[in-house]
Amino acid sequence: MEFISELSLDEYELFGKQHPLGRFMQLRGQYNMNKQSKKVGCIGVKEDGRLVAGSTYFVDHARMGDIYSMWAGPLMDYSNQELVSFFFGEAERFFKQQGALAIRVTPPLDAEQLDNQGKVVAQFNQSFVELMVNSGYKHVEQHPVTDNRIPLIGLGYEYRKDLRPIHSVDELRATYSKQARNDIKRAEKLGVYIDRLSYDELPEFKKQTAATAERRSFADKTLHFYQSAYQEYGDDVYYLMARLNLDDFIARNKKEIEQLQQSIDKVDARLEKKNTPKLQRRKNEFLQQIKGKQRNITQAEDERKAYGNVLTLSGGMFCTHPQELAYLFSFNNKQFGNYHGQYLLQDYVMQIALKKHIPTYNFYMVTGNFDGSDGVLKFKQSFGGTPYRTIGWFEKPLKPILYRVNQVIKTLIGHNDER
Repeated sequence: MEFISELSLDEYELFGKQHPLGRFMQLRGQYNMNKQSKKVGCIGVKEDGRLVAGSTYFVDHARMGDIYSMWAGPLMDYSNQELVSFFFGEAERFFKQQGALAIRVTPPLDAEQLDNQGKVVAQFNQSFVELMVNSGYKHVEQHPVTDNRIPLIGLGYEYRKDLRPIHSVDELRATYSKQARNDIKRAEKLGVYIDRLSYDELPEFKKQTAATAERRSFADKTLHFYQSAYQEYGDDVYYLMARLNLDDFIARNKKEIEQLQQSIDKVDARLEKKNTPKLQRRKNEFLQQIKGKQRNITQAEDERKAYGNVLTLSGGMFCTHPQELAYLFSFNNKQFGNYHGQYLLQDYVMQIALKKHIPTYNFYMVTGNFDGSDGVLKFKQSFGGTPYRTIGWFEKPLKPILYRVNQVIKTLIGHNDER
């Protein structure tokens, strides 16, 4: 085996897109985003001239030196302990030559698969954990969070949907809960549609995510981040909004009222000939439907005065990778929840994954709490998927004395790596 300390990004990207453990964090777009503020690079291992392991890395500056990190990497066959040992041994030597204080790794691996009640149904990769600990790495496991903050280092708890057995929209929707299916149909009937945003519309996206972040007390990304991702990820990134045109919505309801009135007129004609309880019930049903349509119109007119003609219901940032479609950042305007835009949005994106033959839709973070307190988890569960606890992260000092000094300083100032 041969360690490659300066692997070309083109060669690595081809490998990363084909590797079953590939994640969006190991794409060229993320590499270029990291490059804006950090030192970055690619390393790998070849066997008989073929790339069998690889990762991008980036460098963070600590007080006593630099920490070299691999996020969602490396990509390799983790069951091959010889390869694992060789890769990490060579990576440590190379990073140490570069002056690294420590090496930090967030592998794209799971520790546990859970059911939707939080019960562990399978465990994974314990031999890898043992190998890393025996090699001098500190292992930091993922634990449930209570503040909705995404871990800055580990991948946390993830919720994923396996799309491989699904081949059509009907099959896809059949995997959702009854409520999700009904809400998607309601959104379609109401005229909700999905917009893919242009670069110039990103300030509106940022405005919406910032409002949600403030309401839920978590840190939002900057406008610069969203703009950089748009430029660097290119066609792989989607900024989407579920919207409703109120003029169209009002016109649709008025037309439906006209159709209902025509039905009532036909029932009245029959009632003149013969008054039956069945016909009266039918007429009352039509009258109730008209009242509902009139309420829709009144509400929509009020909303149009307050918010303008087009309502933004929900939205999100999504990234495609040949191995996953990643659901990253989102917002939802609860005052417009009766239009069910958030359900139509998720269905729309999963249909993209089907068309692109992407095997996994990754909802990404959930808190890891299954006691009913995680409303985001409940929403994601309605689309049918599986929760996982990822393996966490590993860190090894390459300059032990300076590393210990750095850790003492962090402790004294109250710095927490996981936040």
